Amino acid sequence: MSFLQRLKGRGVRTEQRLQSSEEETALDKIVQLDVDVFQTTDLIIVYAQAAGAELSDIHVSIEGDADVVLIEGKRLRPVHLAFAKVKPEGAFFTEECVWGDFYRRIILPESVDIAHAEAKVKNGVLVLVLPLLRPEEKEKVRLKINRVKGKPTR
Repeated sequence: MSFLQRLKGRGVRTEQRLQSSEEETALDKIVQLDVDVFQTTDLIIVYAQAAGAELSDIHVSIEGDADVVLIEGKRLRPVHLAFAKVKPEGAFFTEECVWGDFYRRIILPESVDIAHAEAKVKNGVLVLVLPLLRPEEKEKVRLKINRVKGKPTR
């Protein structure tokens, strides 16, 4: 089952899902990614804190009529940085960091130009720069108004 399918089924309990405590545990670990969304007259900028996520674990897509952004990925606790080979026995006495799968769906107020959209990561912050899609301005065509002779008919 894909990540998105698991997320969509989260609110629906079926006999099959109740039988799989492993799947329930995995779904409970999916968190909504916190974002800031900023709009100017020309673009939309999305800032998301993705500290702890590897670049290869972050997936961004633009869907719908170029007005829905999906961000998904995972953050893993970097245990290997503290313990080279063996993780010692113990327990956390404070656990405030959010680790595991994350997901965010953002419905944008306007369509964006997918061809010129950018995604960047620096210092654990994902930044999406999304230029707004502007309808092409077409030249005005002035129509000549002709006078019709004769009486109006019903």
